[in-house]
Amino acid sequence: MSIIAFILKFAFFIFIVFLALILWVVYVFYKQITRARRQFNPNGNQYQEPSSNENTIIDNRSMKERHKQIIPDSEGEYVDFTEVEDTES
Repeated sequence: MSIIAFILKFAFFIFIVFLALILWVVYVFYKQITRARRQFNPNGNQYQEPSSNENTIIDNRSMKERHKQIIPDSEGEYVDFTEVEDTES
């Protein structure tokens, strides 16, 4: 009877150890996911404490206003190119 009790206690101990190991793996995986999510945050909602010697710019516009085109399509750096033959040579 004592051998069966020892085997059951040992099996229970092994079960608890594996349960703790699985919970630890899940916790480490969760921490990696949250770290990656913070690193690749598309909204940029991370708050950084401004330094006392730097100018701070706070943009309170909506995302639609931030991505609005500022320079119209009719303006730009493109110039009509015409090839001119050199007649001096």
